Amino acid sequence: MNNTTDICERPNCNTATKGLQALKAATEWLDLKDTRVTKRLVRDGKLKAIKIGNRIYITTESLNAFVGR
Repeated sequence: MNNTTDICERPNCNTATKGLQALKAATEWLDLKDTRVTKRLVRDGKLKAIKIGNRIYITTESLNAFVGR
């Protein structure tokens, strides 16, 4: 994955969720193999997330901060 590209500059990022990434997409972007690791990062306060219905979305701001951008 190209880590120099902002998350929302990817082709699959629509404008309605520009500040959010689905749990699985965030996990893949962080090059992690399991969504449980991403959930643990949220639980530990290292990533910010919101839950809409049964889905978990990670804020792009917290992802960028986590990787040091």
